[in-house]
Amino acid sequence: MVIAWDQLRGDNPIVYYGTVDYQQDWEQYQFSRAPDRVEQYRGMNNHFVKLTGLLPDTAYYFVIKDSATVSERMWFKTAPDTPQPFTFISGGDTKSSGDAYEAGKNSNKMVAKLRPLFVEFNGDFCSGDGTDDNRWKNWLANWAVLSKASDGRMFPLLPVHGNHENGDYEVLYHLFWAGNQDSGQSAHYTYYGLSFAGNLLKVIVLNSELPFVTGAFGTQTAWLAGELASSSDHTFITTGYHKPVRPHTAGKAENYYLMPWAKLFYDFGVGLSFDADSHMHKITFPIRPSREPGSYMGFIRDDQSGTMYIGEGSWGAWARPADDSKPWTLNAAQIQQFKLFHVFPEENEEPASIDIRTVVTGLHGENGELIDLVEGVGENSEADVFAIPENTTLVDIPFYGSVISYPFTAVEGEPPAAPFELTGEAVSYSKIH
Repeated sequence: MVIAWDQLRGDNPIVYYGTVDYQQDWEQYQFSRAPDRVEQYRGMNNHFVKLTGLLPDTAYYFVIKDSATVSERMWFKTAPDTPQPFTFISGGDTKSSGDAYEAGKNSNKMVAKLRPLFVEFNGDFCSGDGTDDNRWKNWLANWAVLSKASDGRMFPLLPVHGNHENGDYEVLYHLFWAGNQDSGQSAHYTYYGLSFAGNLLKVIVLNSELPFVTGAFGTQTAWLAGELASSSDHTFITTGYHKPVRPHTAGKAENYYLMPWAKLFYDFGVGLSFDADSHMHKITFPIRPSREPGSYMGFIRDDQSGTMYIGEGSWGAWARPADDSKPWTLNAAQIQQFKLFHVFPEENEEPASIDIRTVVTGLHGENGELIDLVEGVGENSEADVFAIPENTTLVDIPFYGSVISYPFTAVEGEPPAAPFELTGEAVSYSKIH
């Protein structure tokens, strides 16, 4: 676990931590660690502590003490190292001003209410090109405060590089210590793989923004092939990156350059693939690359072996029209949202599965104003992180309801997977009471 902070004042900060909650009584904690890295970056005095040798599936409490003060007590929970249920969130795209800025803060608040094991944020943290110091300070402050649960629990972030970080390809390394730099790669190669619950889930984070001219994109694709090949013992494999292969809003171009990734996803059994960038909600049926009759834009539906593509941002960034659906699109909508996943291992002859929900955090009003759907939502307890809090708004998908399960099973009577008029269908919602 990496703990990162901006040291505003005081000297010689130390993280004191352990499995027993001593609140702010720093002397009682079993372990302590000085910063592993300190650097001035983006106008902040960034300090990083990397904690290793932690027990799996365990709560760790910590404070940061320096010469001036002791921080509030915070805590985190490590991932299990054997197959057991857990939850996580995937989403992306926030902005630095206006209603979009407020919408992003609302989604942060929803993280605290849902209490996931981790959050994968699929790129575009701030407006601009990632080089505005004040925008980063605001984003990090909002995340640290608003996504923290009422009992001080903090939720690990898996950062993904987006096009609004292209002004600084090393920014995620310097602000989050993210990437595979420890294996000798350049600091701008922000892509990596992590396993959760033993071999239950492999999460592979990719960088869709690496330039072709330097050969970096090809190097990454070769790494991806090797990472997928070495992950064959995992029950589920997911990939996360910023640009969708096939965007679902008409204002975004098709990203043909990512088709080699889609081929690798199919070849190595990637079940779920997460993207962002377009600022909207979409989820596809399982699809695979194809040129055979019945395929559309290089893909055809394949419920048995295909990949479900899930996205496309709008954590905060103002949602765009869902006006470019495909014949193999399951659902799309113009909303502020992220995806919530409940992961279950095989148990009592029940096969392993992942439940997928689209959590709606905001809508556009008749006059274009933001309608807040987070205010009034309850908060999960630590004893039941699988609950859906009261007043949560979920997308209700026709024929399927608010939960889509993977592996995917088609319901009887659903519309056929064939070309149809693409108009962006109306979407209904369900409130949890």
